[in-house]
Amino acid sequence: MRFEYFAVPDDETAALTIDGGEIDGSVSSHVVDPASVLGQLERLLGGPVGDDGLRSAQLVAESPDGARLVIRLSNHLVSLFGMVRPTTLDDVVRHWSLSRRFRRADPEDLNAFAAGLHELCKGTGTRVYCRATADESELAAAMAPAGGVEAGADANPDEPRPLPRRR
Repeated sequence: MRFEYFAVPDDETAALTIDGGEIDGSVSSHVVDPASVLGQLERLLGGPVGDDGLRSAQLVAESPDGARLVIRLSNHLVSLFGMVRPTTLDDVVRHWSLSRRFRRADPEDLNAFAAGLHELCKGTGTRVYCRATADESELAAAMAPAGGVEAGADANPDEPRPLPRRR
């Protein structure tokens, strides 16, 4: 997966990025999943301990082929991370990097990503989003038939849906 984080004023503007075009001012990562990994960051910053991270992000748009999702980060996470002082950002990232998801990640890449995300979270009048783009192997796996009923099929289509759990 490729995750591109960006700031825009609202869900409608964010949903326009579903086409896969260039996003000005975005911060990218192949490791920082907006649900699970940012949920860890939110807990580190004082978010709910019992939260499994899925409340940290809400689905805003999905491409027809399922290759791209646009996800809104929670106001709580954006507010908490935006309040981190630049002088303590390195300490926060050092603790966050202890996650097993970052075992193979370059610490310099994580620091650069965190600094970019921090700038997005400090913005005023905007919300922070992530466009997640699947690679070819993930698309092939998603196209395979699966049993069961789609989660949230009876949910209101106008409301953002929680993200599915990644395995």
